Amino acid sequence: MKTLVVLGVLAVIGTTTVVLVNQFGGWNTLMGKAWAITYEVTTEPAADGPVQLRYLENPDRYKKQPPKVVTKAAPVPFTHEVVVNAGEKAEISATPNGDQVLTCRILLDGEKVLASATGARGQKVTCETTTSR
Repeated sequence: MKTLVVLGVLAVIGTTTVVLVNQFGGWNTLMGKAWAITYEVTTEPAADGPVQLRYLENPDRYKKQPPKVVTKAAPVPFTHEVVVNAGEKAEISATPNGDQVLTCRILLDGEKVLASATGARGQKVTCETTTSR
């Protein structure tokens, strides 16, 4: 008898949880669906010093939040893996230290090219895309 009561309570809790999650848009809305993105920046000729970078990333892969902006100086070639929520913009821009030609790429899972661009000599370059839902 106790076993049936426990199973009944668990069934009610499980059903209630599924109903509530579906009411709020499903697991992807509550927890967030995220993409593994790789940002790359290369230069020609090789840079003497760091380039200025600005890119977007999600602070937490398990929460649906707007992306945060990260700005820093880093040597090139630059490669960095980030998480971007589904439906959000992935973007990286780089400003050269001198008259280098910069190229940027955004890769999905480190392989599939989602965006690519090459800037003019001495000019900023930007790559951007919006991840699908």
